[in-house]
This record gives sequence, C-alpha cells and structure tokens, in this order.
Amino acid sequence: MSDTETNAGAEAESAPSPLFSPDDPLAELWVKAYQGEVLGEAIFGHMADHLDDPGRAAKLRVLSTLERRTKEAIAPSMERAGLPTAADPEMLTLGEALAQDVGWDDFLRATEAITQQYIPLYQRIGELDPSEQDASDLLVAHEAALRAFARAELSGETETSLDQIDALAHMH
Repeated sequence: MSDTETNAGAEAESAPSPLFSPDDPLAELWVKAYQGEVLGEAIFGHMADHLDDPGRAAKLRVLSTLERRTKEAIAPSMERAGLPTAADPEMLTLGEALAQDVGWDDFLRATEAITQQYIPLYQRIGELDPSEQDASDLLVAHEAALRAFARAELSGETETSLDQIDALAHMH
C-alpha cells in the first residue's frame, strides 16, 4: 500500500488526474461532490477510530463532522436537482479501506493534493448553475479550510490547524 500511496502522491503533485471534465453534466458533478463528502466523512471517521494519538483522533473527528455537515448542507441542492442523497456503499467501503495504515504526514499530503482537485469541481457547479452559487461557495470554502488544515499540520502549526474549519458557518 505504501508504494501506491507514494506514487499517487507524486502523481497528484505533478499531473493530477482530474476528477471531472468541463464537459461533465451538472448532475454528474453534484453526485461526485456529494459522494466525495460521503467518502471524506468515512475516511476521517475510520482513521480517527484507529489512531493511538488522542489529539489527532479528535482532529479527525472534526474533519469527519465537517464532511457530514457539508454533505447535509448540499442535500437540498441535490434534491432540487432530482438526485439521490443516499450514501454510495462503494464510497463507504472505499473510505474504510483508505483509512487503513496511513501515516499522518502521508494523509496530510494526500489531503492537500485532493483538495486541489475538488475545488475546481465545486467552482464548476456554481458556473453551470448560478442559482446554486451559495452551495458551490460553501463547498469551495470547506475544501479550502481542509487544505489549510493539512498545510498547517504539515508546517507544525498544530495548535491553530483547525481555525479555518472552526470559522465555517456550517460548523456551528
């Protein structure tokens, strides 16, 4: 698994494979966004359950809550688009698998790289449907806060790493 993680991390930094194409229909982008939150909630929750470090486990529980609340916040947009809001069982299984035996720094680097891919997807939703700009902005803000968390942790700013997440309106 470590070889795959290392290669995936190197790929993500040099030439990330896009999560979406500009030609993807709006419905497909919404599903990717929503199920991405399902996946994040599962990964962070499972990682928290397996960590020996109580401080890091607590931070991961905050990240899992962030993903759940973001998912809940965009559920009305999904419903307006006539899309299902049930968790894809494959995302839950993948989340559990991805949470196994991951080093903290590898997790943080992967999180930073993944947020770089999700932000454009979330921005594209707002471009395609301006009536959902608030949901698009919320998605972008949550992903930027997640990226800021990873960057702060990697740079040793562990006392303030959750500040941007805590500042999000939907976290209160």
